[in-house]
Amino acid sequence: MEMLKTIGLKKYFVGKEYTVKAVDDINLKVSKGEFIVIAGPSGSGKTTFLNLIGGLEQPTQGKVLIDNTNINNMDETKRTIFRRRNIGFVFQSYNLVPIINTWENIVLPIELDGRDVDKKYITELMKTLKIYDRKDHLPNALSGGQQQRVAIARALASNPSIILADEPTGNLDSENSEEVLHLLKKTVKSYNQTLILITHDEKIAQEADRILLINDGRIVKESR
Repeated sequence: MEMLKTIGLKKYFVGKEYTVKAVDDINLKVSKGEFIVIAGPSGSGKTTFLNLIGGLEQPTQGKVLIDNTNINNMDETKRTIFRRRNIGFVFQSYNLVPIINTWENIVLPIELDGRDVDKKYITELMKTLKIYDRKDHLPNALSGGQQQRVAIARALASNPSIILADEPTGNLDSENSEEVLHLLKKTVKSYNQTLILITHDEKIAQEADRILLINDGRIVKESR
């Protein structure tokens, strides 16, 4: 089953003297449950591409279809709601709210959406990510690895179809990076979710179903 499709996707930044082609005509199909790594040098367009997939930016041209829904045809309000319910984001910076505890950080997007929290699912998720015993702790009482696991739990809390992760282990040491990635993969596999992850870590990349190498806004190589 096809979870993601991009068609002629372009994002150009036009200046007075030159145009930056951050994403330049990318066509991609991703199946449900697939783990994709996006690699490439700094400034190659990886993050812009991920932002376009997630509806955080609008393309100059082209389409993004998630589960056969064209997110570019939506107005900003509808796209925000769709994103909140169907896409989970994990960033290099944890972006946790410092004045609320672990549990509250995780369920915050669900409550903002006006939906009921599935406490059994959230508890199960936290136990899988090894943070349930930290449910009452504020972010500043957690280690970096624990904070990133909270961020992952928050991204998964709405049980989204697709997870987009931009250098999620970039602020962690190698031991924590391996454990966080292992837990992320274990969790998305358990719920048959699609994972698209940007990384410079070759070891992480080798665990993916496919590696897409991006340069100058284009996919220049694909490997399995």
